[in-house]
Amino acid sequence: MRRARTAFICTLSILALAAAINAQRVPIPNGGGIPGGGRIPGGGKIPGGGQQAGGSEGDWYNLGPIGGKATLDPKPGSGAGSGLDVAKVLEDCPGAKGGLMVGDVIIGAPKDFGPNAYHELGEAIEAAEAQRKPKNAVIKLTVLRGGAEKTLEIAVPNYGKDAGDFPGGKMRDAIVEESLKWLDEQQQGDGGWQCQLSGENGRVVMTSLCGLAFMAAGNTAAKGPYKKNVENAAKFVMANIGQESAFGSGSGGANWNQTNWGLGYGGIFLSEVQHASPVKGVDKKLEWIAETILANMEDSGGFAHGPGGPNALGYLELEIVSNYCVAALGGAKANGIDVDEHKIDKALDYIQKCGGGKGGVGYSTRQGQVGWGDPGRTGGAIMAYGATGHDGDPYYKSMVGYLQANLRDIIDGHVSPTMHHLSSAAACWREGKKTWEKYWEAQRHECTMLRNPDCTFTARPTKESAQMGRNNDLDIGTVWNTAHWVIILCLEKDNLPVWFGKAGKAKRPDKAEEKPAPVTGKDEKKDDAEKKEPEKKSPDMDDILDD
Repeated sequence: MRRARTAFICTLSILALAAAINAQRVPIPNGGGIPGGGRIPGGGKIPGGGQQAGGSEGDWYNLGPIGGKATLDPKPGSGAGSGLDVAKVLEDCPGAKGGLMVGDVIIGAPKDFGPNAYHELGEAIEAAEAQRKPKNAVIKLTVLRGGAEKTLEIAVPNYGKDAGDFPGGKMRDAIVEESLKWLDEQQQGDGGWQCQLSGENGRVVMTSLCGLAFMAAGNTAAKGPYKKNVENAAKFVMANIGQESAFGSGSGGANWNQTNWGLGYGGIFLSEVQHASPVKGVDKKLEWIAETILANMEDSGGFAHGPGGPNALGYLELEIVSNYCVAALGGAKANGIDVDEHKIDKALDYIQKCGGGKGGVGYSTRQGQVGWGDPGRTGGAIMAYGATGHDGDPYYKSMVGYLQANLRDIIDGHVSPTMHHLSSAAACWREGKKTWEKYWEAQRHECTMLRNPDCTFTARPTKESAQMGRNNDLDIGTVWNTAHWVIILCLEKDNLPVWFGKAGKAKRPDKAEEKPAPVTGKDEKKDDAEKKEPEKKSPDMDDILDD
C-alpha cells in the first residue's frame, strides 16, 4: 500500500513539475520517467469524441477548424514536399462533412504542399475563411486515398472582410465569444476550474488563467456577461491560494511544494480584479500574497517551485517562477500595497544573472543553464520588469531584442509551449505595434491550426514531446490551452493594465515621505556580516542526472 501511495505521489508531482509549471529547457531525469516507477495517468478524449492513444489527447497535429488530427509525413508521395496523414476525423465537423477519412494523406490545398504541410494548410484555411461570400469559404484538399489522388471540398467558417482585421476585430470577437461560452461551462460549483495534473494549487493556477481570460475579454467582477465567473473565480483563488496539495511534502522527506506558482498566477489575477472592480477581501489577500512571496524568495533573489529547500529532483531556483511572482508583486504595488523595493531589485537582479550577459533569459544561474535563452521565458521576464515599473532598465532592452529575434522558436519552449506563447505574445503587445505584428507574422498559422471547430484551442507535437512520449499541454487539458489563447487574442483590448504596468506606474518610495513599513516577507534575521557569507552551492543538474 505504501509503495502504491509513493508511486501515486511521484506521478502527480513529476507531472506538475514537468508540465504546467516547469516550462524550461532542463532534461527530466530518466528521460521523463517517474521516480520510483509507475505509469503517468492518461487517457481521455479529444473534444468531439474518440478515445486517444495516450494523454488527454493523442499527440497529433491539429487540423484547425477542419476538425481532425494527423501526423506529419515528410515523404507522402505524388510530388508533394510534405503531407499530413489523417489519424482522426471529428464527427459533425467540416472535415467529416466534406468526406475526409482516417487514412487519407493530405498532400495539398489544393496545390501540393512544400516542406511545411502543417502551416501551409493553415494559410489555405485562412484564405478560405476570408472569402467575401459564405459559399466560397471552401478549402479544396488534395488527398491520397488508396494510392489515388482525390479532391475534397471542405466548408470552413466564413469571416469575410473581418478576417483582415484578425487578430483584432469581429473575427476575433466571434472566436473569443465561443471560447468563453465553453470555459463558462467548465467552471465548477466552487468557482474553480479543474487541473488534471495537480491538487488545489494547480486549480489556483488554472482558475487564475481562466479568470484572466474573462477579464481580458472585458469582463470584471461587476460588469459584463461573465461577471459572476470572474467574481466566483476570485473567491475560489482567495480561499485556496497558497494551499499545498496533499502530496506536497511527498514521501521520505522529499519536497514537492509548488505553491509559488499559485502565488504568482493568483497574485496577478487578484491584482487585476482589485484594480478593475474590487471583491471583498481581495485587498487583504493581496497583502498576504506579497508578504508570502517575499518570504519565499531565496537568498539568491530567485524562487523555487515552493518553499522548503531543494525539491525532490535536487534543485532550488528556476527563473520562470520569478516571472510570475515578481509580476504579482508589481500587481500588489499597483493596488497601493507598499512592497520593499530593495527586494524587487534583488529579484530582478537574479533574472538578469540568469541571462549570463545575454538578452535571452536562461533557466537559472546554475552551470549549463545560465545564458541559454528562451523566448517564452524571456517574454515573461519582460512582463515582470514592466509590471514593477522597471521597463527603463538597460537589461529590459536587451531582453526585447532577443525576443524579437527568436519569435519562431516559441514552439520549442520546454514542456509547455502554450505557456510560452502567452508570455511571448504579452511582451510583444507591450512593446507596441511593430513587435506585435512580428509575433503574428511568426505565429498566425499556428493559431489557426490550434483552433478547434468549436473555438476551443489545443496543442501540437514538438521535438520534446516526441522524445518524452507525451505532450504536457495536452495532458493539462483543453481548458489550459483555451484560456491562454483567449488572453492572447484579447491583448489588443488592453483590459489587463496591472500586468502590463499601465495601472499607474509603481514609483520607488520617496525617502522624504512617511509611509507604512513596506511588506518585506522574511523577518530580517541576518546581519550584514551574515549576508556576505558565500551562498550555498545549488546542486548541479548534471550531477543530478548522473545519480
